[in-house]
Amino acid sequence: MSPLIWTEFRPDLGKFDEFQHFESAGGGRVLQSLYRGPEVPIRLIMTANGVEWSELPLPDGFHVADLGSDAGASIDLAGDRWVAFGWDVTRDPHENVGREVWFSDDQGSSWTEVNVETPQRSEPLPPYAIEESAVLEALAWGSCLVVVVRTSTRLDLEALLADRGLMPTGKLLNFWEPSRHGFTLTFIEEFPSEGESVRPSRGRWRQHKQDVSHEDLGLSIRQQELLQKRRDTVVRIYAGDGPSLPMTAEYERWVYKITGTASAEGIVLATQGEWQALLTSADGLAWDEDPLDSVELWGDGGGDGALWAAARTRKGMRFDRIRYQDGQVPVALKEGVKNLSSFAAGQAGVVAAGLTGRSARREPGLMQTRVRTAGRTYTHSGHGDYRADELWLGWSRDGDAWTWQPASEAFGVDPRRRISVRLAVGKDFLLAEVSDFGMMWKITRDTYIPFDPSPTADGHAVAARRRWFMARVG
Repeated sequence: MSPLIWTEFRPDLGKFDEFQHFESAGGGRVLQSLYRGPEVPIRLIMTANGVEWSELPLPDGFHVADLGSDAGASIDLAGDRWVAFGWDVTRDPHENVGREVWFSDDQGSSWTEVNVETPQRSEPLPPYAIEESAVLEALAWGSCLVVVVRTSTRLDLEALLADRGLMPTGKLLNFWEPSRHGFTLTFIEEFPSEGESVRPSRGRWRQHKQDVSHEDLGLSIRQQELLQKRRDTVVRIYAGDGPSLPMTAEYERWVYKITGTASAEGIVLATQGEWQALLTSADGLAWDEDPLDSVELWGDGGGDGALWAAARTRKGMRFDRIRYQDGQVPVALKEGVKNLSSFAAGQAGVVAAGLTGRSARREPGLMQTRVRTAGRTYTHSGHGDYRADELWLGWSRDGDAWTWQPASEAFGVDPRRRISVRLAVGKDFLLAEVSDFGMMWKITRDTYIPFDPSPTADGHAVAARRRWFMARVG
């Protein structure tokens, strides 16, 4: 295979000039987003040819499911039925999650809310118990909608301690663990309020431990169970034509992420967390479970019927293709590449930006997913800057045969310059957004570097030059 030919071009975005971050979205489309904080609905623009962009109409008040300026927009455009899932910042996370998923049968001109039929509880929650729900995945398989919801129940121990008079003044509960006669609680100093000066102190974050008995806490049997397990988590799958979706499967497992895709043959869901599995279904009603091997990064945008995964090995980077009936199949190994800074898939194939040399060791491109409170999952991908000669671009039509080229040659960049690359895959084209941060200066050990924090100091912020490239795939 011959290396791709990348051609630089300057898109005329007009009023969309503030939009950023390429994202493969299925159906041969690529998105860019405008993110102005978690309290402002996200805006998206899309292209089917890489040149002409138009705004994607979204449900009123639509927000990204993952908070963060570089987070995915959680939207499936692969089929005739489009699906979007997000969250409304005005909604209490303890309320029903039905208003977090929408579908459109007219390419976004109108949206219909999905109602997931949450099962009724057999018994009420005990005092201080909190139930939180979040949509982890939503997609369309023809006219069938598939929605995956994680519901976690935990004990609000901090509130219970405060009501029992067991919360030390000026402390925050950091951790707890079972002990012989109850629990050992670990507290840290309370964070200073905004504007409060903090006196440096080696003991500022010193931990304080306290043992409490079951009698001190006054817990019921159910409350003790929740505290021992830390959480009860149920993953439920809902499927149907909509707008109301019945539950079709339930698993008492904890996961932080679910990645799915659908093809003509069936549906695939990959779970990650304490439970790593591949769930497959031919109708959305009956589900089979198979093991899932290690996955460090998913190809952005899926692959219109296939999931693409990457994981590090001792020799390099392993690429897997996951499809209904085939399961997880390793299709390629790129030796020498120890990390990825960008990874995307779509109708035009799979593309990756691989790191070699010092860049691969200095900063991981495969960032861990972090889970926070209020039933929200937060993910952030790594798009750092690297030496152009240590960044390699790989592309494959089907995942089996790959062609690789240095980013310095692909984009005509001096090998010593530091760049970052974000990739996306469309119908018959690939897009690359290249940010050029310039040279990295060498500084000897005895070089004196003065420091002046005043606004008048001789210094300036470095603005990265943003360049666009396109590669056509026949």
